[in-house]
Amino acid sequence: MKLKGFLLVLLVSALNANAQDYFPKSDEFNGKYYSLNKMGSLGQEVTEVYLAIGEPGTTKMMTLSLTEGGMPAYFVFDEAVAKKVKKAVFRNRMSMVFMYDENSLVMVREKKERNEAEGETIVDFFSTDNAKVAAMTKEKAMEYATQYAGEF
Repeated sequence: MKLKGFLLVLLVSALNANAQDYFPKSDEFNGKYYSLNKMGSLGQEVTEVYLAIGEPGTTKMMTLSLTEGGMPAYFVFDEAVAKKVKKAVFRNRMSMVFMYDENSLVMVREKKERNEAEGETIVDFFSTDNAKVAAMTKEKAMEYATQYAGEF
């Protein structure tokens, strides 16, 4: 009987390990990231941003700030899409952000003028590794993003 209980615990543990929700660990994720594009207001653009993840209450989310401790933009973790594409995916009303690799992300957003139906699609790449950012192009980041277009 004890053997059956032990085997059941092992089976449940194995299933939980495979049922990963793809939400990153904060101690590995949070920090300064380099950006492919300049971000911010004209004359105050930056190429370094600060990303952090957390779970305030029951919502898993990511924040993006242009300065350390600055006012962040919020992105909610999309668990259903993350399970489908097998990587972390975050969204807000204007942007989709998803993991590229263990320390890099791609963000796609539509920039449009007020009262416009359509706008320009903007892509950005963030990484803790500045060499990865230097090797990335907007075209490669967009190509990576479009392979998931049907999932969003």
